Amino acid sequence: MSRSLRLVLGLAFVAVLAVGNVASTVAGGPKILDARLTGLPRAGLVVDGVVGGGLPWVIDEGHAHLFADGRLEVQIDGLVLASSLTNPVTTGHAIVTCDGAPAATTSNVPFSPAGDAVVVATVALPSPCLAPAVFFTTGTDRWLAVTGF
Repeated sequence: MSRSLRLVLGLAFVAVLAVGNVASTVAGGPKILDARLTGLPRAGLVVDGVVGGGLPWVIDEGHAHLFADGRLEVQIDGLVLASSLTNPVTTGHAIVTCDGAPAATTSNVPFSPAGDAVVVATVALPSPCLAPAVFFTTGTDRWLAVTGF
């Protein structure tokens, strides 16, 4: 294959990738938060008006994506009590804060004994949603993990 043809094909491939990337971003609006989650370092810690759980929690891995259109994706892996490395909670949900205050809450999702959960939801956000944060909480709205790291 000639060098010119390889160059043209290479440029065409890059253009297709760029158009696909822009199309997916435009479809959901711009991403306003793409952050890792961290576990609750101490009992009862209050952040953005959301109260922490009664005991410290640790997390193997967690990630949150929030888009301007309200689409929210939260992946939780290995979120467990720091003291026992177990998860006694069966369901959880996400709370999104904007401007330092709770703005939206998702429905409950299953929360496995291993500390795994996935939240996929669309929430109504204020415009603009300044300084957004995403919390993973118990059914009583006590947070166990939050974005920030």
